[in-house]
Parts: sequence; structure tokens; C-alpha cells
Amino acid sequence: MKRVALPETAAETLFGNRDENLRFLEDNLKVRIKNDGPNLVVEGNGEGEDVVVQLFDQLGAMMKEGYAASPGDVRVAVQLLSQDPSARLRDFLMKAAIRGAKKVVVPRSLNQRAYLEEIEKNDMVFGIGPAGTGKCLSREALVLTSNGMIEIGALVSGTRTGEAVSTSLVIHGLEGPETATHVYDGGESDTLRIRTRLGYTIETTPEHPLLVLDATGQIAWRRADQLRLGDVVTLQRDQHFFGDKVGLGWTAQRHPNDRSSRPVTLETLDDDFAYILGLIVGDGCLTARNRVIVSSADPEVVAAFHGLAARLGLHVFPNFARRHDYVIASSQLYSLLEHVGLSLGTARTKRIPRALLAAPEPMVAAFLSGLFDADGTVDRRDGTITFSTVSLTLARQVQTVLLNFGIVAARAIKRGRYLGRPHISQRLTITGAEAVRFDERIGFRLERKRSRRRTARANTNVDLIPFVAPSIRAAMRSATLSHSEHKLFSDYRWARRRPSHEKLGRLVALLYDRGAHVSTLEPLQDLLDHKLLFLEVEHIKHSRAHVFDLTVPGTHSFVANGFVNHNTYLAVAQAVSSLLAKSVARIVLARPAVEAGEKLGFLPGDLQDKVDPYLRPLYDSLYDLLDYDRVSRLLERNAIEVAPIAFMRGRTLNDAFVIIDEAQNTTTEQMKMVLTRIGFGSKVVITGDITQIDLPTGRTSGLVEAIAVLSGVKGISFVYFDEKDVVRHRLVAAVVKAYDAYGAANAPSK
Repeated sequence: MKRVALPETAAETLFGNRDENLRFLEDNLKVRIKNDGPNLVVEGNGEGEDVVVQLFDQLGAMMKEGYAASPGDVRVAVQLLSQDPSARLRDFLMKAAIRGAKKVVVPRSLNQRAYLEEIEKNDMVFGIGPAGTGKCLSREALVLTSNGMIEIGALVSGTRTGEAVSTSLVIHGLEGPETATHVYDGGESDTLRIRTRLGYTIETTPEHPLLVLDATGQIAWRRADQLRLGDVVTLQRDQHFFGDKVGLGWTAQRHPNDRSSRPVTLETLDDDFAYILGLIVGDGCLTARNRVIVSSADPEVVAAFHGLAARLGLHVFPNFARRHDYVIASSQLYSLLEHVGLSLGTARTKRIPRALLAAPEPMVAAFLSGLFDADGTVDRRDGTITFSTVSLTLARQVQTVLLNFGIVAARAIKRGRYLGRPHISQRLTITGAEAVRFDERIGFRLERKRSRRRTARANTNVDLIPFVAPSIRAAMRSATLSHSEHKLFSDYRWARRRPSHEKLGRLVALLYDRGAHVSTLEPLQDLLDHKLLFLEVEHIKHSRAHVFDLTVPGTHSFVANGFVNHNTYLAVAQAVSSLLAKSVARIVLARPAVEAGEKLGFLPGDLQDKVDPYLRPLYDSLYDLLDYDRVSRLLERNAIEVAPIAFMRGRTLNDAFVIIDEAQNTTTEQMKMVLTRIGFGSKVVITGDITQIDLPTGRTSGLVEAIAVLSGVKGISFVYFDEKDVVRHRLVAAVVKAYDAYGAANAPSK
């Protein structure tokens, strides 16, 4: 038994809401804690007692000196002191931040802090870390995979209930691409259909945990059957993870008795054809056999349809019975469109063609441009973008694909009348900052719609973060703000308004600049780091459905938040900070494009266009730390360069901060080439996970060999991350552990 003196003031802050931190200490350190006047009495195992005593002693001393502690400090301190009983919380909590232009980045473990210290001290640092976790999805969920967007139920066929099928499909987790190992057929099950604000839906089993944001501003797990109307659930967004299939290999063969039809040949998908497919899905139909019909009064749409015919050596005929109908009569083209996945049925059966779901990002963007040119509108008053369709499947798919681009669209039912009869359609609405992102990442091609967007006024943001007022007030108490700066926080500190992600990022950056303690900013920064969309539950309905699990090595869990800060992100943050401080003249970010292999030659565009999709995680880190326009300017003047490792051959990199990501997939030759390119005044950080090597069988990883060859060389530092550095929300470890135990007990026989 040990006693520890409580801080004279604000001890309740450390206890947490309803003493939840004391319960956390008891559960995790296997101790009992009792309040005895000005002291705490701690009983339990010796190590646990020591951690509690150290925690309150160190935090109490810091609070006496004016440190504004937060409840989150207790959980961070437990992790630090459990790893290293001699850890100085003062050094970690008060001196560990990296300042970017948009946000503050805080390391979340001793290893992460040591990593940054080694980068400061050494010119060459290797950061070697563990793999992330995967996620479990239900049948209706659209999974982002290396083969494109696929319904999880379509990943297997002919399976029996309880059967697990092996797979090597690469899926997108929160930390990027990961390889799944099994798809599990759960058979028919009771489910809950959950619909949120903005019309996003998910169908899941009642016991399935979903990530929520509670009324205290904390991220927590909650079973689907424990959700109530008004609860705030989270969705992933802005993954930019698309397929890479462009080959069609289509050469139609004429029937021997067919002397009239012209053969149609199209080897690969391209932007122009993807755009035309969007126009046809929006304004066309294939309901008449061997007839491709587009109905439009827009000259630009009609011209594009004529362009398709000319490209394929076909002809367009007007339909005199319907004024604005234009027809291409071709069994060859009709079969081609059927081959790529266009619906042959009525408007209610329309969907995104299979070939587009498997296509690279630029072609998906071109398809959406065509679709919105056909069925999208721009409001004359404020530039709001809407898209209407009678197909529920198409509306849901478009909403999900837009989310992959980082664009939030609200989906709702539009009721009206058509030809004197009641008419129901689905309508997607894109406003404010989301519409600006649509302009930047997809855009209209029709001039009249583009012109309306150019004159558009700002609109209300839909991507808002609730329940942050208490955290904002806590952070403000430790900052020195002017009267005018206080006004910037007025509406948000008292919850009169909810900040957008961009607004909250700027408020956090200002608080950091004005001396707010890093620990008080941590809850706000966590919400920004997760890149989640927060939406209130509006409807819950009981149902039944065929359900599936998708698993990755080491977990059977549904995990919606992985690393808060991983080693590559920390390195990029340090590089940006160095560039802003003018410690280096430029940043060079590189990674191997091993996923592309020989397929690069078949992709459209110049070499940079071909490799950019494989470098997307590095771009995402930059855009998270700097404004989009600023990144663009720095890229234009080569102050930031993002490139595959092959681009570095024959160069010498002076006065640069160089980061090599995914280094486990470099070859020995590539690693040696990179390390010998470093010039005067430069730093190089090499990050990778030696358990996730994707090189062909028989090839040695350059990272593995570098560890063996360079360990012990003066001036080169190696930092090894382990599972303790996979810093998740406090409940995630418990959820993962529970699912691991459940999966082990209920794993299907193989």
C-alpha cells in the first residue's frame, strides 16, 4: 500500500469525468485507489502502485508551476511510465510538439518522441515500425480495394454459412493499403439499418461496435444496438484509394451473316471515354436492343456524343419522334457498353459501370464529370451543386465515391410529379467547402455550369465537429490571447456554433502559437488527426441480411481508428517544420511504386500522372499540414518534391530533408542508391515495416539489408517501433483484445 499527495488545486481534473480516470488506472494497473482526504491510497501490485505515485507526483509538481493539466494527461502518463518508470512527464508533455502551418503534431509515445530527437541529432535515421490493423465490414458495405470499389458480398461466391475463403486482396484501412487474408460468410443474421444526417447508411449486426463521438467530446466505441437517435457516429473519408485497371481488351467480332455493322475496337479505358460513359449513364439509355440513346438539349453534350461516334467510325441519327433524342445504332457499341457494366434496364437500375469502379482516380473523376454534366445542376444564387436520379443504387454509389475523393454530399428523397403522376427520386446536394473540393477534384466540363460555379458564394459547411466547446475552453485557459483573438473563439467556446475541420485546425494552431499547453490541445488535435466525418443518427430499423467479415492478419476486429500519428507522418511533420523554419531549402518525399510493377506503362498520362496514385499517402500528409494552395506553390517551385525512388537516380540532394517511405519495399540497389544521393546540409529519414514486404519472392528487402549493414555506423540512428507505439483511443485496445479472443474461439475450420 502506498500513499500519494494530491495536487492542492484541480485534482478533480486528473480524476476525469465521474472519476473515469481513477477507474482507468484501477483496470489497467490492477490496483485499488481510495480517496483519503488530501491523499490517495493505492493498493495492488508493486509496479502499478509505483506508476500511480509517479503519475500524481510529477503532474502535481507541474500543476504547482502553472501547468494546466487535462484528463487526457493521465492516460498518456500511464503509457509513458509503464514503458519507462524513469520517464520525465515534463519533457514529454511540455516540449514535444511540432508546428505545421495548419496544425500542431504531438508524438504520443516515448519511442515517437525519441524518434524526433534522433532526427534532430542525426543526419540519417531509420524508423522501423509495426503493421496497422484492419477492419470488418457488412455485406452492403462498399470496400475500397486495389481492384476498385467492391461490395464485400461480391468478394466471394458459392460459399456456405460459416465458411472462410482465403484472399490476398489489398484493402484500404485507416493507415493505407493492407492485405486481407479471409472473407468470412456469416449467413443470414438479424441486422440494424442505421441512417445518419446527410443520408449515409450502414447495415450491421446488433453487437457490432461502431465508433461514436460522445457528449463529452471523447471518441468511444458503442455497439450498434446501443445507439440512440441523436448519437454521433463516424465515417471514413478522403482515402483517394482507387483501382488501377485500364485495359478493356475489347474487339467485337461480327457475325458471319452480319455485313452491315462496323467492328468496334477499344483496348483501354481513357478519360474521354470515361466522360462519355458518365453522360450516357446520366442522359442516356440502352433499353432498346443495339441502340445507344442520349437525350439532351445541350449542344456540348450532343457534340460529345457525336465525338464518340466519330472516334469509333459510327454515325449519330436524330430521333424525329422525340426532338432531343440522338441514337447510335450499333450492336458492337451496345455489346461494348454491356461489357464495361452499363445497366441495360430502366433508369431505376442504373449504377456506376464495373469498369469505372475498377479504374484509376483520374478516370473516375472524368466519369463523375460526365454524370454531373448530364444530371447535375448548379444553383444560380449560391452555387449549390445537386445531382438527381431515380436509382437508389446509383445515388448511394456516387455518394460513397465522392467520399473517397474527400467530398461530402447530402442524400435525400425528392418528391414531385412527372407526367401527372407522383415521382420520387434521390438527390445529392454538395455545398460550401465541399462544392469547392468538387471543383478542384472533379469539376464540370459544360461551360454554363462552370460559369455558375465561378460566381458561387460561400455556403454553410456540412462537415462540422460537435461537442468541442469544453475542450476549447480548457485550451484557452492556458493560452495568452488578445481581446480580438478571444472574439474568434466566442461562438465555438460556448457551443453556439460548431467548427468545421479547417476552422478547428486554425483555432488549434492559434492556441498553440499563443502558448496553450500541448496536453490541453491533444483532445482537439485527436479529432483533426482522425479525418473522420461526424454525423448524427437519424433512423434505426431492425432488419435481416446476409453478413460477411473481412479480416486482416492479427485481428478479427472492426477498427475505425488506427495510428493517431505513425512514423512516416511524424517525419513529414518534422520536414515541414524544418522547411518553414528555413533549416532546409526543400523537402523530398519518395517511396517505391512496387504496387504498380509493369502496369505503369499502360496507365494514361505522363510519368508523373502514372506514379502519383502510388504517392498519394505522402500528398495526404502534406495537405494535412499545409494549405492546399501553399502545397501547390511549393511543388511548382520544387521546394517540395514527391516522387518514386527511381526518380532519384543520378542526383545529389543538398540542403534537403529527404524521407523514404515504405522502405521495406526497396531493393538492395535502390536503398544503396538513395543513401548515396545525400549531399551537404541534408537529412534523410527512412521509414518502413519489415513485416510488410511486398517484393517478389527471392528479392531481398533493401531495408532489411540496411539494418544488418549499417547498424553501429556512427551518425546513423535506428528507432524501432512496437505495439506500444500504436497509440489508439483508450477503448480500442480492449475492443481488439475482445475480438481477438472471440475470433480465436469461433474461427471457422480451415
